[in-house]
Amino acid sequence: ETSMDELKRDQKKIEMNLQDLQEELRRGYHTLAMLNEDVVRDGNSEGLRIQRRNEEQERFFVRQLREAEDNLTTSYAEQRKILDKETEELYKKRGEIPWD
Repeated sequence: ETSMDELKRDQKKIEMNLQDLQEELRRGYHTLAMLNEDVVRDGNSEGLRIQRRNEEQERFFVRQLREAEDNLTTSYAEQRKILDKETEELYKKRGEIPWD
């Protein structure tokens, strides 16, 4: 049970860190877009190119973070199954011990 609690705590901590990272990423790219807004509005081709590259990078990082979150969820679900199975086996063994 302690291992399961630790696993849940660790998962929650990592999920929160990923969410914080996603929010920082969103804010950072929003700031970049605002900084480039005047240049892009003037039709500067270099500014447009930079803005497109920034948007592509943002999509890439969002995808990477989403995949990391999915992998995390899958990994923790597998670990919970293993711990549940181990716990079940221990309870079964404990039930087989004669108590007289």
